[in-house]
Amino acid sequence: MSNVSSVAAADYLIPHKGIHWRSIIGFELAWLALVYFQTLAIVPAMGYLLYGVYLLPTRARWAVLLITLAGLGLDAILVSLQVISFSGSSLLPGWFLLIWALFALAAVETMAGFLRPWWLGFLLGASGGPLSYLGGAALSGGVLQFPLAGWSFVVLVVIWGAIGVILGYSRRFYAQTVN
Repeated sequence: MSNVSSVAAADYLIPHKGIHWRSIIGFELAWLALVYFQTLAIVPAMGYLLYGVYLLPTRARWAVLLITLAGLGLDAILVSLQVISFSGSSLLPGWFLLIWALFALAAVETMAGFLRPWWLGFLLGASGGPLSYLGGAALSGGVLQFPLAGWSFVVLVVIWGAIGVILGYSRRFYAQTVN
């Protein structure tokens, strides 16, 4: 019985066809709440994250963890290189750490499925990632900043293009195919 329910859950949570709406809408709402309200939104966003990770099969949970850690490491490097910065801190704020975990959850559940052709992964990553940072900077009340101005955006375009390609390619390691 448990094997049947885990197979059904894996098919539902990492679909090969269609859009996983809970994942997309949940990520967008949590992103907006965290960027706008920051620490006030941590508890509900964490609840959503834990619920989503709980529903995932083991391989997908590992993928969420690895994507989160890689993203945090990358942004820590970007902060140290002054590509991005957070006012009043040389570290990534807690709400921003949670955004990476939520992004990883959404990427594993559905986003990476759209990125399989490398060129589409690059195009969507190179546009969506930097625009999220720009939107986050606008909504964060000046907390997220771009010290290098236009060069910060160029760096984000290149990095997020590569992230899109990597996410599309890596999906084959954790997505379960169920007929």
